[in-house]
Amino acid sequence: MTRVFTAALAALSLVSAGAAYAGNMPSKSADSIDLQETFDHIGAEVHALTRDGRTSYYIDEGPKEGRAVLFVGGQGTSLEAFQLTEFARTSREALGLRAISVERNGFGESEFNAELGYADYTREALAVLDHLGVDKFVIMAISGGGAYAAQVAAAAPDRVISLHLGAAVSRTLPTRTAPNCSETIEQVNERNTKYTHNPKDWWGVPGSPVLVIPGWQTRAYADATRSFYVGGQLGDPAALTHERLLPCSPDAVVDASKITAPAYLYYGETDKAVTVEEMKQWEAALPNVAKATVYPGEGHTVQYRHWDQILVDMAGYADYTVVCRDKESQLVKNDQVAADDFIGICAWKASLEAK
Repeated sequence: MTRVFTAALAALSLVSAGAAYAGNMPSKSADSIDLQETFDHIGAEVHALTRDGRTSYYIDEGPKEGRAVLFVGGQGTSLEAFQLTEFARTSREALGLRAISVERNGFGESEFNAELGYADYTREALAVLDHLGVDKFVIMAISGGGAYAAQVAAAAPDRVISLHLGAAVSRTLPTRTAPNCSETIEQVNERNTKYTHNPKDWWGVPGSPVLVIPGWQTRAYADATRSFYVGGQLGDPAALTHERLLPCSPDAVVDASKITAPAYLYYGETDKAVTVEEMKQWEAALPNVAKATVYPGEGHTVQYRHWDQILVDMAGYADYTVVCRDKESQLVKNDQVAADDFIGICAWKASLEAK
């Protein structure tokens, strides 16, 4: 009796195991799977150029024959900041834009040198562009990157196709509000340590519309981590403090009359970090402002929310506006934009409505 029961139980176990295995069988036959032949893109490759004893780190993303864009990220950011715009990589590539960004003094892998200033960054950036065979280029600056953008644009006016400023500071313009230069390096270091030791505090954007972009906030934290740690900085605030105090240097203010390329300005109405007043200072300083846009209700991430439009403008299609119409992302002539058109690609509309 015992032997019969044991045999029956074993047979039942085999049937159950077979049924479970059958349920876990792959849905496709092996010979029907088309494996990839090349690697998928997981981020911009960082390159190095050594000259005069200093190594410059840079990225170069996009078609070599495309329109080159010198991308300058915000204060205290590394090359990783560029990745925060690649949620629109498909559009960037369709527009034929080639993005180049040069890491700034002390951030990421760039060795910190307290003797270097704006002119040194300009020389590094132009050296990289020359190395890559780039003559004419667009400048795109975000937030604190505006201080450097003005320097490059004034130093090489004949090479700049257009200048694009997203919530960009006016700290190196003759029309700027006078910077606070009363603090010592030690005082600024103490304040900045809060951010360099806690990268999430530097890049956290609670309440921003960009949080609907999958992975955006995580990638932003990665930028802060690269900025303050990847080169062995261990959260040292020296580079951040140095950048903060550069507007106090004697050669900080540029001759804005030399910046003759058409300029495009993008600012958020409710931005408290870089206010609309700074946009007005750019307008007062530059001789050729082609477009100045203040987006209602937008804050300090306005440049990411409207990155699709910035891409279009940088590619030379400033006469068009990016809209979502009839569930399709479209370029519409500026004078044909309807009052009920959603501004931006449809991914924004769908994500914000689903939020």
